[in-house]
Formats: sequence, structure tokens, C-alpha cells
Amino acid sequence: MTTGSRIRALRRSRGMTQRQLAEAAGCTDAAIRNYEADRRVLKGSALDAIASALEVAPEALMPVRVESARDALELLFRIEEEFGLRPIGDGRLAVAPGAQKAPKLAGAIKAWESQVDALDRGEITPEEYESWKMGIGRSPSPSA
Repeated sequence: MTTGSRIRALRRSRGMTQRQLAEAAGCTDAAIRNYEADRRVLKGSALDAIASALEVAPEALMPVRVESARDALELLFRIEEEFGLRPIGDGRLAVAPGAQKAPKLAGAIKAWESQVDALDRGEITPEEYESWKMGIGRSPSPSA
């Protein structure tokens, strides 16, 4: 999914028009149209403003290109380096407790597991699950 299609999907899921999103993000509706059509690259303060207006983490709007098992493996290697993710047999992964950032990753995975379980039990909708995924890492607003 491209950045533009992610913005469009999130905007629509929140019942916002392009104009409403533009006003909330402090830009023009033409800019939103261009971002949604992938005619402009979203970065910097515009990325932060649109993510904030959509109530998601900025990273949720950026594409992650994983087109092959090798691409996925490279991401796992990076996570191993930063957070201590390790293979533990039978195709399973675990967080090595001694890694400096391991507690943060372990906590994030537990939160993810909780959301997947809620989805599987029908307690949340697929749309609510997608919204949760895109909101991970977002700082709460001061009024929250």
C-alpha cells in the first residue's frame, strides 16, 4: 500500500473529507489530493501534521517494501540487531531478554498479541485492528 492510499484509507475510515484533513493538518486540500495520488512525497513537518490529524504514528503512513522472503529476512536481521529478536526453532521467534531494547519489543509484541486475540474473538473489527496498528507509537495528545 502506498503512502497516498494509506492516507486516503485512514481519512475515509475517520469520515473526513480531503478539506477537513487539510484543515486539521494545516495545509491545502490540493496538497492532500497530491499526497493521496502519490504525486508529492510526504515528509518532514507535513508528515507529522497529517499523521497527527489522522491520529496515527508518522511511521504508519510510510511504505515498507517487503516483496520477498529475503526482504522480510533483512527486516528480521535488523530487528535482531536492535532489539534482540532471535530464531528459537521450528520457525518461531523470541526476544532475547539480555538485549538492551528487548523489554520494549517484548511489551509491543504482547500488546499486538492482545489485539490479535481480541480480533479473533470478535471483540474488535478488522477496521479497529488496522487503526490500532497504525496508531502504535503515536504520542498521546495533551488532552488525552
